Amino acid sequence: MGNRGRTAKQPLEDRALKAAAQFMGQELLPFLGIEGTMKRIAPTEQVHMEIRDLMEDFNFEMEDGTWKHLEFESDRITKEDLRRFRAYEAVLSYQYKVEVSTYVICSFGVPTVRCELREGFNLYRVQVIRMKEKDVGPMIEECEKKQKEERLCREDLIKLLLVPLMGGEMSQPERIQRCLNMVKKEKESLGREDMARMQAVLYALAMKFLTPEELMEVKEGIKMTILGEMIRQDGIEEGMEKGIEKGMEKGVEKGIQALVESCREFGVPSSEIILKLIEKFEMTKEEAEERYRKYCSSSNTP
Repeated sequence: MGNRGRTAKQPLEDRALKAAAQFMGQELLPFLGIEGTMKRIAPTEQVHMEIRDLMEDFNFEMEDGTWKHLEFESDRITKEDLRRFRAYEAVLSYQYKVEVSTYVICSFGVPTVRCELREGFNLYRVQVIRMKEKDVGPMIEECEKKQKEERLCREDLIKLLLVPLMGGEMSQPERIQRCLNMVKKEKESLGREDMARMQAVLYALAMKFLTPEELMEVKEGIKMTILGEMIRQDGIEEGMEKGIEKGMEKGVEKGIQALVESCREFGVPSSEIILKLIEKFEMTKEEAEERYRKYCSSSNTP
């Protein structure tokens, strides 16, 4: 998604979009005007001979055996981007013995569009899809009105996921926040897993398109989503692990103390802390409860 020199570690927005591919695939291609019937989600990570990971945004295997490769760009398409896309196609075609076509979906803010790369005897082309002609304001209002009377269909939800790429006067924070609100209201029809995937896409695109100041405007809304809870839990786990590792450097007892204090810092309930002590340090319940009381007392001592 417009990343320069992507190697082993995938950017957050790439991981989020990949997680949503299964949900989006059937409806996304027709919405973008891409012909053909999707058969399945295709692999998006190839290992180059130089042991560099080549990570595409979306790959779809079509019924006719060809592959459609989608890339999302928030800034101008450069020669380096086209070289990267050409490398993706070459490796995919060689490794899977398939015909690959690349489509680049650009945001409305992209000033210039480059779709061809001529090098030596070769002319390489991608198909550029621009969303700027779609006015996001009326589309969001239409979905909000429809939602008051009935559930939104999957085609409506796909539109919501792509609002950061569309044109119109509505600000990015407002359009993302209103879409998050609509997605939350579809909890019963979507289910927890698909809802988290949709929220992940909106969150990823928010990270990509919003300035730090604009991101703060939607931060509270994201916190209240299933995705926000997952991110919070990941942060808690990471914080605890770092605390435990630091403590363990000074011995097992310091590791136990670090676990208790880290969990308390993140507001983890006492019952969960005791369970973690039992799991990580192979304690009995009585031993874990005793250590919990000990280090709760020590942390409360001035």
